[in-house]
Amino acid sequence: MRCLGRLISLIVLLILLAAGWLYRDELSRWIRGRIDPITIQRRIGQPSQRALASAIDKVRLLEREKPDSILLSADEMASLVAAGSSFIDGAALDSVSVELGDRTVRLRGLIDGTRIPDGWRKLIPLDLDGPQEVVMGGTITPVRPGVAEWDLDRVMLRGVPVPSSLIARAVGSASGAGTDGRLEIKLPRGIQGFRVRPEGVAVYRDPGRK
Repeated sequence: MRCLGRLISLIVLLILLAAGWLYRDELSRWIRGRIDPITIQRRIGQPSQRALASAIDKVRLLEREKPDSILLSADEMASLVAAGSSFIDGAALDSVSVELGDRTVRLRGLIDGTRIPDGWRKLIPLDLDGPQEVVMGGTITPVRPGVAEWDLDRVMLRGVPVPSSLIARAVGSASGAGTDGRLEIKLPRGIQGFRVRPEGVAVYRDPGRK
């Protein structure tokens, strides 16, 4: 009986360790949110027409007056990402929020599961009827004027991890943007070089600066 009890305890421990690793980002965010909730909230932005207009005005200022750099807020970056991306053809994301990290962006939104193409449904073994929460995260870098690449390393649908490379390739194939596992984000052409930080996104006049 002791051996059986130890075996069960070992199995439970392995399950907990696997779950902790699988949801490590969520656990880390939860802990940081309890320790310093104000800082976390400052990193999160929601798209709006006002924030989008403000971001475009700042980019025009960069082009016109040529300062060394400008700083986009989380709301402004969220608005640019939401306006410049199309993740699933015909299925818009609602209730979008974007969290800034060190060179990373984490997007959370709701998608109408009934608008997800059948080809996607075969890839995801879940009941996708009704609103579905999707979380996508990864490194975002500029590649040429007006275009950034989002290299996904984390995708969750309704709390279940989904292979990010699978999703990125499916989106790239559907949009004609390639199948290398990276998503293209269209930005104002005046954005050439930038660096994402938790406190905001620094956009540089010199595209080679990082």
